[in-house]
Order: sequence, then C-alpha cells, then structure tokens
Amino acid sequence: MNHRPELLAPAGSWEALVAAVQNGADAVYLGGKLFNARQSAQNFDNHELTRAVEYAHIRGVKIYVTVNILLADEELEEALGFLRFLHNAGVDAVILQDLGLASLAREVIPELSLHASTQMTVHNIPGVRLLQQAGFERIVLARELSLAEITDIKQATGADLEVFIHGALCICYSGQCLMSSLIGGRSGNRGKCAQPCRLQYQLVDEKGRRLADPGRVGEYLLSPRDINTSHLIPQLIEAGVNSFKIEGRMKRPEYVATVVRVYRKIIDRALKNPADFRVTADEARELAQIFNRDFTPGYLLGNPGSDLMSFKRPNNRGIRLGRVKGFNQDNKTVEILLEEPLQVGDGIEVWVSEGGRRGIEVNSILLQNRPVDFAPAGTLVGLTIPGKIKPGDRVFKTHDAALMERARESFASAREIRKIPLQFYVRARLGEPLYLRVTDNQGFTAEGLSSEACQQARNRPLTFAYLKEQLDRLGNTPFALADLQADLAEQVILPVKEINELRRRVLADLAQKRAAAWQPSGPAEHVYQQRVQTALRKIRTHRPAPREPLLAVNVTDITSLQAAVSYGADIVYFGGESYHSKGIITPSDLQQGAEFCRKNGVSLVLNSPRILHDRELPNYLSLLQHVNDLAIDGILAGNLGLLQIIRDYTDKPVIGDFPLNIFNSAGIHFLKEQGVARAVLSPELNIKQLQDLAAVSPLPAEVLVQGALPLMSSRYCPLGSVLGNFATGKTCTRPCRGREYGLKDRLGLIFPLEVDRYCRMHLFNAKDLCVIEDLPLLLDAGIAVLRIEAKKENHAYVARAVNHYRQAINRYRHGIRDQRKDREAKEDLERLSKAGLTKGHYFRGVI
Repeated sequence: MNHRPELLAPAGSWEALVAAVQNGADAVYLGGKLFNARQSAQNFDNHELTRAVEYAHIRGVKIYVTVNILLADEELEEALGFLRFLHNAGVDAVILQDLGLASLAREVIPELSLHASTQMTVHNIPGVRLLQQAGFERIVLARELSLAEITDIKQATGADLEVFIHGALCICYSGQCLMSSLIGGRSGNRGKCAQPCRLQYQLVDEKGRRLADPGRVGEYLLSPRDINTSHLIPQLIEAGVNSFKIEGRMKRPEYVATVVRVYRKIIDRALKNPADFRVTADEARELAQIFNRDFTPGYLLGNPGSDLMSFKRPNNRGIRLGRVKGFNQDNKTVEILLEEPLQVGDGIEVWVSEGGRRGIEVNSILLQNRPVDFAPAGTLVGLTIPGKIKPGDRVFKTHDAALMERARESFASAREIRKIPLQFYVRARLGEPLYLRVTDNQGFTAEGLSSEACQQARNRPLTFAYLKEQLDRLGNTPFALADLQADLAEQVILPVKEINELRRRVLADLAQKRAAAWQPSGPAEHVYQQRVQTALRKIRTHRPAPREPLLAVNVTDITSLQAAVSYGADIVYFGGESYHSKGIITPSDLQQGAEFCRKNGVSLVLNSPRILHDRELPNYLSLLQHVNDLAIDGILAGNLGLLQIIRDYTDKPVIGDFPLNIFNSAGIHFLKEQGVARAVLSPELNIKQLQDLAAVSPLPAEVLVQGALPLMSSRYCPLGSVLGNFATGKTCTRPCRGREYGLKDRLGLIFPLEVDRYCRMHLFNAKDLCVIEDLPLLLDAGIAVLRIEAKKENHAYVARAVNHYRQAINRYRHGIRDQRKDREAKEDLERLSKAGLTKGHYFRGVI
C-alpha cells in the first residue's frame, strides 16, 4: 500500500507523551491546562507544552493540541492568546470544536493549522465540505460511521480524515450530549463530562414498569464496549483514512505504551503485506489485558446493536484467567485451573455467584502445594481469596504485572527505544582537530571539531572499530549510528573524552536543528494585537433593532401542530423529524400542516434531524424540493451538512438549530456568513451570557424556554438491543412502534426515550425546562424567539404550554407583570412533568 496513515496517540501526562513517542506514534495529541475536553487529565502547562513540542519534534513526531470545548464571549480573547502561544511554540495543529473560535483563528492567526474535533459531529459529505471551506485542514469524523461511509467521504471530498481506532466509545454522537451537563452541571462540551452513561439504568414502559431483568440483561444500558479495530487496519488504510487515532488521554502511560506499541506493529505489517495480514494472539491478548470493557469494531461494519454494549459492567474486565475448581481445606486456598499464566503481583477478580465481584492482588501462589512466583497456563494453583467463592465462578486477570513492567520500561528508562538513524563521517589528521559530521534521514546535518588536535600514535592509534564503538554510545539519545565513514590516513590518537565530548556537541546541535526546523513564522506582536482587536470589535459592536417577541413550538404530529396554532404559537417547527411512537410524518401531513398554518397566519418551518448520514440525505433532500411548492417559511437546520446544501435545494430562510452549539457571538457571525437567518443559542448558556449575546447578535436570537430537552442522540437503540433482539446479523423486531419508553436511573428518575425514523435513539431529560416566571429577563434582552420543545409531547401538553407562554408574552407586551399568574402557570406546567421542572442552565451555567 502506498498510503501510509499516521498513528496518533493520546497523552494526558508527560509520562504518557514519552510512552507514545518511544513506542512508535507518528503524532501525539494532548491538552493544555485550559480549553480542552479532558479537564480531568493531568494535562500540560505552557512550559511543559513547549518542552513537549521540542521533545517530539527532535524525534520526528508531531504534536496536536486540543482546544476542543465551547467558549463564552468573555473567554475568546484569552483563547486566541493561547492559540498564538501554541503556534509560536511550534505545535503542528490545534483541534477545535467551537465554530466561533475557529472563525476568529482563521482571521487572526491564518498560519495556524486547524483540525475539526469529533465534537463537531461531522458525519456526512456536505459537513466535511463546509469545514474544508471554513479552513480546516483535517476532519475528525464521528465515530458512528461505517467503512463504506468513510470511503465515500474520502472519495467525494479528498479531505484529510482522522478516525478513532481504539479506546472508549461515547454512546452519544460526540458534541450532541447534554446528559452530564443537565443532570449535574458538568458539561461534556466544556470538558467536564461526568460520564453518567456509565451508570445503572432500567428500561421501563410509560407506566414505569421494568421491561428487562437486570440479572439477565445487565444494568448498564448506556455503557458501550471499547472500540478495537486492530483486525480492520488494512480496510481502514484502503478507505484512505489519514490518521488512526487512539482514545485515552485519561488513561495511564502504561496503557498508552502498550496500545501504541501493538498498533505500530499491526499497521507496519498491514502496509508491508496486506494480503497476508493478521493480528497475532499475543497482540490481541495484550490489547485486552491492558484495558477492555469487552471489544467491538464500533459501527465500522454496520450497526452492531447489542454487540456494541457492555451491559453488565462499565469498567475494565481484563482477560479470562480460568474457573474456580474447588477449595483446598489443607492450605485454605481457592483452586483455579489457569487458562493464562499468573505471577505474583498480578491483579485478579472473581465474578462470584453471590455478592458481585472480589478483586485482589496476588501475593502468593501455591503450585502442587509449593509456593512459586509464576505458574504457567494449564496448571492448577491455590490462591488466598477472601469472601464466599464457589466452584464454577469465573476468574479474570485485570492486571498483568509483567506487561505493565514492560510498558513502564519504555518511558521510565533513560535509554530511548525510538531511534533516528544517522550517517557519521570522521576525518583525522595529525596536528589537526578531529572532524565529525552527522546527517539524519531528513537531510539535517551537524558538524564540529574536537578541542584538541590529533597527536602521533605511539602504541594504539585510532582505528575504525574503536571510533565506531565510541560513536555508537547513543543509548540515552534519540539517535542511532546507521553508517560510519572514517578517513584515517595517518597513525593518530585522541583522548576518548575528546571524542565523546565532540559527539555530544554535534548531536546536541543536530537535535536543535531538528527542533528549530518546525518553528513557525507568524505575525509580529503589534500585528497580532491589531488583528485581535479588529476581529473582536466586529463581533461585539452590532446593536440589533427592537423586535416583537415570537413564540415557536417544535412538534412531530399533526394534532400537536393544530393545538400549537390554535393556542397562539407564531411559529411551528414540523415535518422533517418524527418518532416511531407517534408514527412517521408523511408528505400529506406536511401539506396539511402547511395549509392549516397559512390559514391561521402562523409560520411553518420544516424541522430537520440533527443527524443525517449520507445515505439518508436523499430522503430529506426530496422533502426540501417538495416544500418549495408549499407555504413553508423556513428550514430548521441542526447539522453542518444541511447548512452546506440547503441553499442548493430551496431559497427558504435557514434557522441554525441548537445542536450546532452556538455559544458565542463569533459563532453567530459564522452562521450569518453561511446564510443563516436566525440562530438558536446553546441551552448551556446562562441568562447573563444570553443577554450579552442578544445585545450584539447580528441575527435574531432564539432560545429554548419549555419542554424536556434532549440529553443525547445515539445510533445505538436500547429498545432494539434489549427488547428487539437487534445484534450483529439479527433484525430488530421494532418494539418502539406506537409505545412510549424511558430509562430509569438509580434515583428513580425516568428519562423519556424516543426512536426516530432512522432507528436512532433520543433520550430526554426527566425534568421539563420551564422559565415562564423569568420571561421578562429574556424579553428585555431582546431575544427574538422563545421556543417550546415538544417533539415527544401530545397535543394536550402543547395546548397548555403554548397557552401559558402566549399569555405571559402578551402580558409583557402590555407592560403587565403579574407574578401570581406566572406562578399559577408554572404550577400547571409542573403537573405536565412527572419529575418536576428545572430552569436548566439559565441561573447556574456550566463548568
């Protein structure tokens, strides 16, 4: 294969960086102390970042820095300063999520290479094209894509594509998860995800009745396995993927060392001989041993259904060690027939029949009643394990001491594993200093002269063999002697310390040249500051004209649409997305809805799915063509791909929906440049941030004020996987049709669950957002549209909610503030939500 992909490794600490580089990574991604999506990792301060860049570049490895969170307006200037620091430090690219920051970066630091984070949820061809046009040099694709989809994107766009190949999976499309944020205030979009998906849930019906036995199915219904694509590396290379990304900035350096080392061998083997490619048993075992929640190829081979999931445990399961055979009464040990080797220092876990799991570190092993430090596979050993252990209980090795020690040696030792081959040339002449020149495989050269001159040799002159021996003492450097040419025309001698010092100086010079070669050029300080102030002034000086507030409602059935119109909605979103529980919306439903809205003087806007894979786009595009003939007043676009292509199919106004994660005024300006007519702001913004944005927004601003907000959108469906028998090679029985379901957490809260026409799961907050008592704060700020999110609700809910908000808006317009009526409205709306109400992030914001 001519195409050589990059192996990209994670580093959450300095040790992990060294582990990645020494074990064969081509590039490393890491985060600074600010603005990255793994705030819980150790990360790197600015001094360490500079040091990391130098360390990696000397060894021919690239450094990418994650700045992949959403940013508020008050953070933009500091973030730009951080990007400039990174550029000046020589990083090879920054990985961004925020559309506004990316737009500013292209204007202020155009020399900086930008990569689009997977948090941007890029999953179709038009989305990739939009980001290419926006100046991104690489796109990190959503993890929900198949090999066929990746291939199509590569062939259609030619983009530099990055794909995750190993590590933890998010159950939700990255960038579309509000679960941690709305439940606990720890936002994944701000780098603080608390991983509530790894907790226990029960699948329940509309009456809260449990539908699956946790003992049989498991309780971790949102916890996926880890992705492992080792056996698919040739196919990924063939698909044209440019960068193979290992997940794991939260993992320890031993994990990084092991996974990078194994994938380095696998990728090199696939490149050398793809026809005879295989993953060895040892490689598969090491990947499983270092960490696994069970493995899955993810969506690369299609939707695996329940085979994606680790229903019975959300953490490392290790590898199977064997089963308990019995209990030795004489020495009081549990007897285990080993299927894998075991040594003192290993960690094991017994999956006991009663009481969960028992984990210990092995401190002693009895083999044939004698203590040993090591026992091979196939032997019966005795171990001291507390608790109630029974014959037949399974035993897993969760910690392999030898594997960990091997990994640790790769980054804890002063000796370097990764070596750059050098060509050495030496010339020795009587009465002259010794001359040394070294040249690396990239053409960099360094040279030098010894401090002392060569003297006449009386007994032991310099020889080729002796010089090679001295020059090859490179264990603590990143260099290796590949070839030596020596011009030793005369019998001369030079003290060994002179040779060693000359070697040290020349190699230090070469290292500095390799590091300096990556140093970028950029604008002078005064030019940079002028650019920053010009860019920030442009996005902060707009003053929108006063406008009458409008009430919008998002619904997914015709009776709810009619209720919304009848009770006072100004705008209805309808038609482009629907759920199986309510039945799929047809073109005739859309036409009926459009006619009803037109007769009543209400705007109808076609809503859209936040996720549309390329093979789903034709259906939606045909719908767009159809609406040109209807009285449709706009298109609600929830993904970047639709922003790219809507204008090719209709001249209707486009509203940028909240899944686009607009968090700052620069993001609003980006949408305006894309032809968007109105921006729905992120529901993670607090009231002060919304007020500030509305004051400078060049577009009318819309916010969500009522309804169960979507927590996540996932290609995985728990209904199909748990109840519908959906797994690899099996067809779902579609239990979702015509019924309502939810996921019940440990506190008894039920999170409603819907399945759309593409069999994607949408999980909603248990508590309804409600800010009816605080509408004046939003309306005083100039928010143009208040939205009720009611896609999963029935017409009765819609009627009451719209009626209350219509009356509250009318009171505001007439200058009436009636707290009693606001309170009564809230109390009535609370009766519509089984779990009660929340004000979301309006008064608490996100971390």
